[in-house]
Amino acid sequence: MESELSELAIVLATYNEADNLSRLVHALEELGEDLHIVVVDDNSPDGTQQIAREMSAAFGNITVVGRPGEQGLGSALRDGVKTALATGSKYIMMMDADYSHDPLDVPRLLEAIRIEDADMVQGSRYVPGGGVRGWGPRRWLLSWGANLLYHWFAGAPNESTTTFRVHSRRAASVVAERTIGRGYRFIPEATLVVMAAGMDIVEAPIIFTDRVRGTSKLQAREAIKHIVAFFVQAVQYRLHVGRFARRPAADIDWDEYAAPPIADAKPGRAGQPGPGTSEAPGSSDVGN
Repeated sequence: MESELSELAIVLATYNEADNLSRLVHALEELGEDLHIVVVDDNSPDGTQQIAREMSAAFGNITVVGRPGEQGLGSALRDGVKTALATGSKYIMMMDADYSHDPLDVPRLLEAIRIEDADMVQGSRYVPGGGVRGWGPRRWLLSWGANLLYHWFAGAPNESTTTFRVHSRRAASVVAERTIGRGYRFIPEATLVVMAAGMDIVEAPIIFTDRVRGTSKLQAREAIKHIVAFFVQAVQYRLHVGRFARRPAADIDWDEYAAPPIADAKPGRAGQPGPGTSEAPGSSDVGN
């Protein structure tokens, strides 16, 4: 039985993940961790949101944030982080909903942030012990190149483009407060704002497995476009511009994250999709 305030909240952003969500949630529930799951769904036409609501009723530790349509992966993850913070959980994790991230790695990442002197633990394919299964050379090169750009140019970890990461509450609050990306660029942006706040990040190796069910949301041409956007963010970080200004988390409005969750909204009741936000939630990596 979970405690009133769970130790870990896991954010899953979904769009057309009916083939994956149920087995992922069951695998997470079987870990035996004290967790709360937040599912943010953009009104998936394949019934993902209904599946999430049924599991919420069955397990009792799942919050469903129903949005009226596609508003972007970054927007979904940010809404999920805000809702996860409002649950009072000590740690906030993000992971892909398509089973690309192994749920069996969750306890290991959680243990790492418990014992490491860091505010974020990033699951990494590009450290010893990490890797990728099921990708061709082009996809691997796009992903490796994007991460190398951030590592060399911005001093980021070896991995910045996959969502499998766990945050302290203060790091998650910085992500919720300071990021603006609505699509895939949110993923490395979230890393950079944590770094700009002076917080430490450590990496833990993971094996990323290409999805075996459903359809990838990001194609190669889009991936190249996002790499260009990633480079712009890296330059802004180096120049300490705007949200990447070096400032600690002391200016965060903590009261905002003690409020009740704004979750479980019915489709059509949340804000309308913003312009140019066609990237749907789902698998996060730039190489997908």
